[in-house]
Amino acid sequence: MSSAPAPQPKNNQVIWWIVGIIGGGIALLVILGLMVAGVVMRHVNVKEKGGKVEIETPVGSIRVNSDAAHPTGLPIYPGAKRIESDGADVELTSKDGEAVGLGVERYATSDSLEKVSAWYVQKLGPSYHREKPGHGTHHVHGMDGDKADIVYVNDSGDGARVVALAAKSPGVEISLIRAGKKEVQ
Repeated sequence: MSSAPAPQPKNNQVIWWIVGIIGGGIALLVILGLMVAGVVMRHVNVKEKGGKVEIETPVGSIRVNSDAAHPTGLPIYPGAKRIESDGADVELTSKDGEAVGLGVERYATSDSLEKVSAWYVQKLGPSYHREKPGHGTHHVHGMDGDKADIVYVNDSGDGARVVALAAKSPGVEISLIRAGKKEVQ
């Protein structure tokens, strides 16, 4: 009498179960991703007009304005001409109204570096301190050559304000930078 051999489990069934579980997981992730994208698209509002872009989300908003008249709020040297550049005003506002931002402006004047520096010392007041140059220059992104000869900084309070002066022939290039709250302190 011979007994019938016991049936052996099929290895193919285990592989198909694994493939099915992985495929189901991928399909679930795709569906979940599409649902999240749909929710984001319904709750994010983007407005663009001229040099202004505003993005509103459920957690806050972002505003970029390249047409801002005076985004830094810092004093402008009398007679200085605005240099058209990549400068802009960027404001980030949270849902509860707290706002921070970055404003950049550039100007040029034909007056001497000493005269412009003296005017800013008088106008800015004691809350600003003159930075000591490292190797004769400071690097300020956005300035021609990225070098400033004189830099005044106010980094107290809710942000930083910077006035950077660079001697250019014939005159001075002035960079005004605000990071933090918009109000000048």
